[in-house]
Amino acid sequence: TIKEDKEMKKKMITIFMASMLAVTSLAGCTSSENEKSGESGAKEESKSEEGDREITIWCWDTSDNGKKMNAGFTEATGIKVNMVAVESKDMTQKLQTTLASGGEMPDVAWLEATYRGKLLSLDIWEDITKDPYNFDTSQVLDYLIPLETSESGQYVGPECPSVAGMAYKRELAKEYLGTDDPQELEAMLSDWDSFIEKGKEVNEKSGGQVFMLSSIGAAGQMLMGQSTEPFVDGDKINLEASMKPIFEKLIEMKKAGIVDVLDFSSAEEGASYAGENDIFYPCANWSVEFTIKPNDKDGQGRWGFMLPPGGPFPWGGTVMGVPKAGKNKEAAAEYVKFMFGSEEGAILQRDCKGNFSPYKPVYEQTDFYSREDEYFAGQDVLQAIAQEVLPNIKGVREPSKYDQDINDAYNLALKTINASVDGSITADELITSMTDELLIKQPDLEK
Repeated sequence: TIKEDKEMKKKMITIFMASMLAVTSLAGCTSSENEKSGESGAKEESKSEEGDREITIWCWDTSDNGKKMNAGFTEATGIKVNMVAVESKDMTQKLQTTLASGGEMPDVAWLEATYRGKLLSLDIWEDITKDPYNFDTSQVLDYLIPLETSESGQYVGPECPSVAGMAYKRELAKEYLGTDDPQELEAMLSDWDSFIEKGKEVNEKSGGQVFMLSSIGAAGQMLMGQSTEPFVDGDKINLEASMKPIFEKLIEMKKAGIVDVLDFSSAEEGASYAGENDIFYPCANWSVEFTIKPNDKDGQGRWGFMLPPGGPFPWGGTVMGVPKAGKNKEAAAEYVKFMFGSEEGAILQRDCKGNFSPYKPVYEQTDFYSREDEYFAGQDVLQAIAQEVLPNIKGVREPSKYDQDINDAYNLALKTINASVDGSITADELITSMTDELLIKQPDLEK
């Protein structure tokens, strides 16, 4: 029976997991911290002889943890997994050139958040909700569905949710804000206006040496994630409605002197995690293991986690797409359904790679994601993300094929704000500059 099959799969997963000693912590499904594993280009990993029960996945994480996770899937289903390393930034071109040349396409390809808008716009994907695949999207976290659906309404595939709150240094928070309790800080900093006002007090109290945030980019990451207004509406540029409020708030922060002058994601910002000048940082589920701990190696007990002003937000994510030209599409869909639509797959994702699952039912178990973290003074960050962050994602900005160009223009605008010593640059000037740049790169767009 179905029930007996499910119980047997659970037992097989349990036996498999018990045999493994290596268990990693929460990392998320983003490429930004894992691209190193994809530097070898398209080098194949251990090709199997059973082609009809084997799938090939183009991905950038071919690490041992990913191999252990896939071995658990093979143990449960008999389907072998061949991973081929392809960097996220190269995925679009490699898929297109392979298809055009008649080369062998993957059975599953990874669509990373930065490039997914363009990838989703390509008419190369199976709709895995249709026969014969019948993936059940009703079991996927609701907020994810628009991020995984093309403009034409085709559902391409699921992903591990990558979401974010805000991390903070407990000692600095207690010294300059009077408390290091996350709930008290959330009440004190419930919106960005109160955050800015408290930041002015911190600036004055510290003599201009301590900042609320490490960079304009860090502030922008949160504001961008909390906004859902599209940057492009059809073929019309929509920056006045979508980007201008973000720029206005960033310029206000710059003028108030509450943000450090570091470049976002720079080595200097990385070093600031171990410093004493910056209190708050945007913190995705993957940031804990891949950003905070490596940059603050002696930070045990130093950190706290809270919801940011304006609420939590999505940050990153990677869709699993099944190309129409793949050889083993039904086996590929079985992989996707198992890994992203079952509790067995959620256990493998969690215990091998530290990923959250998009599978709704696991969040009904309040301890499915739970571990006290010494870096966060014993705070259960995993449980906070699963039970406080994910349920409070208010909405998402739908992907667009213009996202990469918009992102490039936006990053230039951030550098302009940061270089403005007195914050005299205006949001209108930034919007004009971004619009001009987009029209050069995408002449089909209109103002």
